[in-house]
Amino acid sequence: MAALNLNANLPVYIQWPDDAALTLIQRRQAYQPLFTTTRLHDQNQLWRGIARDIRNNHIFRPTRKQCREKWNALKSGYENLERLINRNPEGYPTRTPTLHDERFHQELSDEFWRVEPLVWAARRNKMDRRDIRV
Repeated sequence: MAALNLNANLPVYIQWPDDAALTLIQRRQAYQPLFTTTRLHDQNQLWRGIARDIRNNHIFRPTRKQCREKWNALKSGYENLERLINRNPEGYPTRTPTLHDERFHQELSDEFWRVEPLVWAARRNKMDRRDIRV
C-alpha cells in the first residue's frame, strides 16, 4: 500500500535571503514602467525576467511565482507597517510586522508601484475636462 502524502496540498514557505529580497525590490522598481503598461495576464514574462535576474546574481533560485508572491508580501507588509506607524487612522486590521517588513520599509517608502502612468493621468485629465464643460 502506498503511503499518503498529507503535506501535498500545504503551501511551501521559503525564507528569502535579504540580498535576494533587496534585488527583487530593485528589479521590480526597474520593471515598473512595463508593469503599468502590460496586461495582467502578460506580466508572467516580467516576473520570469525578475526571477532570472535574481538567479543570475544570487545562490537563491526563486520561481516567477515565488517572486510575485514575495513582492505581494513585501508590499502588504509595507502597508501594514505604515498603518502601525501612523496609528492606523482608517482602522484597518493590522498584524505584527515581520523582519522583512521592517528591513525593507525604507526601500519601499517611495511607493513607486502606486505611481500613475503619465498616459493614464493624461487620459483622466482629458476626461475630467470634458465633465467640466457646460
